[in-house]
Amino acid sequence: MESNGITRRHFLKAAAVASTGALLAACAPQPAPTTAPAKSEPKPASPTQAPAAKAPVTVRLWVAWGNMNKLFQDDVWSKMPEFQDICKGITIEYKGNTGDAPVTTALAAGDPPEAASNISYAQLAIKDVFLDCEPLVAASKYIKKDDFIPAIWDFCKFWTFKGLLGVPAFESYLDYGLNYNVELVKKAGLNPDQPPATFTEALEWHKALTVKDAAGNLKQFGLDPYDAMGGDPDGIQVATNFKWWDDKDGKFRFTDDRIVQYIETTKKYYDLMGPDQIAGLRQAEGMGGWGGAYNARVQAMIIEGYWHPGETTVQAPEVAKENKASWTLVIDPLKGKKIQVAGGHTFAIFKKSKAPQDAFRLAEFFLTDAALDVLFKQVGWIVGKKSWVQKIKPDAYPGLEFYFKSANEATDWYQLRRCPLHGFLWGQWSEVREMVYRGKITPKQGTEEMQKRAEAEWKNQGLPM
Repeated sequence: MESNGITRRHFLKAAAVASTGALLAACAPQPAPTTAPAKSEPKPASPTQAPAAKAPVTVRLWVAWGNMNKLFQDDVWSKMPEFQDICKGITIEYKGNTGDAPVTTALAAGDPPEAASNISYAQLAIKDVFLDCEPLVAASKYIKKDDFIPAIWDFCKFWTFKGLLGVPAFESYLDYGLNYNVELVKKAGLNPDQPPATFTEALEWHKALTVKDAAGNLKQFGLDPYDAMGGDPDGIQVATNFKWWDDKDGKFRFTDDRIVQYIETTKKYYDLMGPDQIAGLRQAEGMGGWGGAYNARVQAMIIEGYWHPGETTVQAPEVAKENKASWTLVIDPLKGKKIQVAGGHTFAIFKKSKAPQDAFRLAEFFLTDAALDVLFKQVGWIVGKKSWVQKIKPDAYPGLEFYFKSANEATDWYQLRRCPLHGFLWGQWSEVREMVYRGKITPKQGTEEMQKRAEAEWKNQGLPM
């Protein structure tokens, strides 16, 4: 929530029911092949079990979101019986509104927090800083691999990292859909029961929903194609059904014609709004990306994940009542494709932490049904734990039901943020696409620029080829 500081939208911008589980188990992407870990200092032996703390211990947990701040400030967790059963003796030293930079600094100083979430996992995993949690999971009576949607569980695995760098936590479910305000759509003379399926079709909605005053100032717009999950570099592969990077070979392929077509089409949205007009609107208080303008009924459509219905209900309940969701947009040749993404976040534990076993006990608590219930009700988040997900009412939040149905109907699946340069490329993609929609370079030149920057950074970091 805005009042709690840095939310999902701020962090990512700065970082430049049972049938659901059954079907995802069948349709989820295959786990990335595991190769030998990058050369580094020998790993210390991982603990094989998580015994109860014998003395009071502090577990430092750093999280980039601000959505959970109030829950920690109110000390909600330690008052729960499940916490006392699993984590008795543990004090949580919580630091919200953080991100990659503080974690990287702490790692360099040799004193990282015990655990972190909402960070660039792949970027850090390739540097071998995480504890392998597989032995802890094997010994756990609370966390069982088979109780998780496979694609969500596999999100905790990475290309060069052997084992699990943590366990799914806080929010890990389905990440793409087109959410839109039914009332604004009706007012524009459009049919909310026939949403667009492609970026070209959505462009017509965008034209009908975009309003400027007599002076040319942008008062309302249809879709910012690069807002929220649309702005994630992985949004490119979702829109084109094509991977610009694959951890099977570590090669970049930004110059593909499908990506060129995607950029050509999305540029037209900015041609209509005006680059300066949308930039000016975003600078107004409460109109920032990642839901701010949507909550203010200024933005009519947004490309978002399953969390949007719940988060909007918490942040702007009256607007949430007008929310509806459908399939995320694709380029024209892919019309009919129904693309969904399994992704999310982990409770990642650092191998240089002072209390890794106790950190894992905390992870066990956060995956209890009781803790998940609190997060769903108070924040709107879901973790793909099958036995718990099947208890959720799909219509609990307006628009949420689409995501549950999409699990059974998707034709193609992806997982998010597998590339170790994801965080770096987020910032580069933001710069390059603006160069394109401001007319400084062509869409083709934009893809070539992304290719050049990605390959140069990969080489500069000395990452494995």
